[in-house]
Parts: sequence; structure tokens; C-alpha cells
Amino acid sequence: MRRWHVTTLLLLPLLLLLDSPVAAQGKAARGPSIGWNGWGVRAGVTSSPDQVYAGVHFELGEFAKNVRFRPNVEFGSGDDVKFLQASGEVHYVFSKVQVWKPYVGGALVMNFYKLDNVPPGIDDSETKFGLMGVGGIQTKLKSATSFFLEAKVGLTNDDPDFKIGAGWSWK
Repeated sequence: MRRWHVTTLLLLPLLLLLDSPVAAQGKAARGPSIGWNGWGVRAGVTSSPDQVYAGVHFELGEFAKNVRFRPNVEFGSGDDVKFLQASGEVHYVFSKVQVWKPYVGGALVMNFYKLDNVPPGIDDSETKFGLMGVGGIQTKLKSATSFFLEAKVGLTNDDPDFKIGAGWSWK
């Protein structure tokens, strides 16, 4: 039963994209669209495990008005574990705010853990899927860059309990 839910969550963004009016109208549409809009870097700290992390993200446009897709990959280290997290984040951006735009959303994540100091003969790695809630604020900077501050909350036992970080994006 759980595997069906994970598969559904993995396919949901694709289904939304294929079913959207934007997909049907093609590039002639002047509305939301999925496509390359830039990339960026991010860094921060996590709680449980207590780590520092760094990563990259990709600005891939909007599914619908103000609903964007920003997947990312992060690597964390600390608390006797190394952590690699790949995440498909979807955010709703409150566009009426002028300078600092708040956003909220969620992410389906794949977590890969590698434990340090494990005795020989014991498996020291594990891969798990999870869900995270995301919230943050962003602003545009000069020369087509943007800056954001965000917090994430792990919604499953296989995610860090809390993450806080900052990032920069370039077009």
C-alpha cells in the first residue's frame, strides 16, 4: 500500500504538467510553463541529525500561476552520518507581495544515509523516501539573481526534523 502512495506522489507533478492548459497551448502561451529558468546554490543546518548541508537547485518554471517547481540535491555531514537528499519541491509563491515574496509548499524526497564508525559486517547505508514541508521568503537582487531564506520540516521519520538555510539563484 505504501509503495502505491510513493509512486503516486512521484508522478503527481508530471500528471499536473500534462493535464495543464499550458501544456496544451505550447510555447505560444504567455502564462505559466515548465522549463529552464536558472539554477542556484544553497546551504544551511539541520536538526536530528545535527548537520551542515550544501547543495544545488534548479528553477524549472511554474505548473500553474504562482505554483513553481524547484528540485534540489543537498549533501549533509555531521552527527556520525553523511546524508544525500534529492528533493522535488513545489512552492506556492504569494506574488502580491512586492519586495520579499513569501512561499509555502512541500517536497517528495529521497534520502540516502551513510553511517560512520559502523563495525565490520553491518550495513552502513540506507535509502528512504520522505515528505517535507517548505516555507520561505525570496527577493530579487540586481543582475537577475535572487536570494531566499527557507525552513523545512520533516513530515516522516526518515527526514531531518528541521532544516534552515539560504540560497542564491541565477538565470
